[in-house]
Amino acid sequence: MNRKIRRDLEKKLGKEATDEMAEKIFQFNKLPEECSACRQEFDKQNKSMVQSWTVVAREETVRLFCPECIRKTQEVLNGN
Repeated sequence: MNRKIRRDLEKKLGKEATDEMAEKIFQFNKLPEECSACRQEFDKQNKSMVQSWTVVAREETVRLFCPECIRKTQEVLNGN
């Protein structure tokens, strides 16, 4: 994120929100190349994959899950 864009965002959202957004953009660089559960390969260039896969970021850890693993997890949590 360049300096001009950052300054404009700080004016609109405040410094704290801007810092949080910059951190999330930085974490995108840490995105795994495969599903964190089943190890299915993830293609960042595939638009349908980008839209359907789920990213979970907690503190410094970034995990990526395919739709099938998310579906299985939801079934277990719902008791189906």
